[in-house]
Amino acid sequence: MLTHRSATAVPRPEWIDSGNSTRYNARGFIEWCRKNRHIGKDLSMPAFQRLNHVRPTDEDERWAITRRLMHDEELAIEDRLAGLLVLLYAQHITVISRLPTTTVTVDGPHTSLLLGTEPLLLPDPLDTLARQLLARRRGHTTIGSVSDSVWLFPGAYAGQHLSSYHLGERLKRLGIYSRPGRTSALMGLSTQLPAAVLSKLLGLSPESATAWTQSGGNWARYAAELQDRPHPGLDRTADESETPGA
Repeated sequence: MLTHRSATAVPRPEWIDSGNSTRYNARGFIEWCRKNRHIGKDLSMPAFQRLNHVRPTDEDERWAITRRLMHDEELAIEDRLAGLLVLLYAQHITVISRLPTTTVTVDGPHTSLLLGTEPLLLPDPLDTLARQLLARRRGHTTIGSVSDSVWLFPGAYAGQHLSSYHLGERLKRLGIYSRPGRTSALMGLSTQLPAAVLSKLLGLSPESATAWTQSGGNWARYAAELQDRPHPGLDRTADESETPGA
């Protein structure tokens, strides 16, 4: 429970990123505490932004990073798979960090990943990365050792998954910012797949999937407009947490 006595101890970025968008409801309380001098002025929480209000990652940039993740074997397998799930399948880093090993199914030459209610058949090289990660199951500070963790992305401590905050920081070092990347992925997916398929395969809520597909024509026009104008740098501070179905 967050109170004015414990608010000063809240690890802001990690606390926000490790939960869903409802944590932004605490912003009003924190602002009230600041106004009434119960906490320091340096403690604050950014305003929540919906994905459809976030400038997407430039398409050329997204595909350049995607190609690197697919082919650069010097990168960590964990980072490659997690980054591709963000840029290709619009997965939130909170969801990715908490994927159990049971979400990966290997059936002969086929590998699938359960993100929604129906398994998603992974193409090459994502299938290879998922198989390798399933076999290794390494924690992010236990390089060279193998754990028996039930998590696809184990954390440093036994029984814990990698925190979404640390996963997000790792992906940022590769130029991957969750919200802009997810927005760009959804812009493309919503013009190619019906809402029911998006919901079942990617774990989007039916309402969110429908809203994205209904906006598909607008996204297509927006993407076309982006090709005809300069691309200023992304606002990296807009990389805040949100549930996939929000």
